[in-house]
Amino acid sequence: MIRALFGPSSTPYVLREGLDLTMQRHREIAGKVANALKSSDPASAEAQGSEPQGSEADLTDDMAALADTQLRYEAEARLLHAAYSRLRSAIGSNG
Repeated sequence: MIRALFGPSSTPYVLREGLDLTMQRHREIAGKVANALKSSDPASAEAQGSEPQGSEADLTDDMAALADTQLRYEAEARLLHAAYSRLRSAIGSNG
């Protein structure tokens, strides 16, 4: 019974895994954006002895992906909250 509620095939477990993956992806994209912004700064690139890299199109795509992962994370967090609320309600009404 407990495994059905909290095991690997349960909704909360799957949603937590999704949150973890989305957070990891968000961090990766945020790192790419930070690096692109740092390397696109002419003063920073000159100080490091390199040419500015990347294009505005790449940065725009990364920013869009960052926004997408943020929305995805928020949706998964709301779904997980709702799943836990249903569990609390079920446990409370049977207690």
